[in-house]
Amino acid sequence: PRRVSVDAIEHWMIYQENPDVGAILHVHAWVEGIESTQLVFPCGSEELARAVAELVRACPDPAEAIVGLRNHGITATGSGLLEILDRIEARVQRQVPMIG
Repeated sequence: PRRVSVDAIEHWMIYQENPDVGAILHVHAWVEGIESTQLVFPCGSEELARAVAELVRACPDPAEAIVGLRNHGITATGSGLLEILDRIEARVQRQVPMIG
């Protein structure tokens, strides 16, 4: 069935604040050395969306950000999906570190 992604709130917030963002990619993988949410929020919650949007906003270039969702995965922004994949591919780790 057609339905909105559980990440729609998060993505909407990022697009609203960052008009240079052309695409957002969320994957259940990890990138070492990125900033991450401090708490584990329920997927699709407004709290998670706000925390991720805040991390993207704090990046040197929000239009090319990679931020972590604690114990969950990453959200990356870019001009398009291929650009994001090219930029992060070599850094992506399949296993998300689980932090107490």
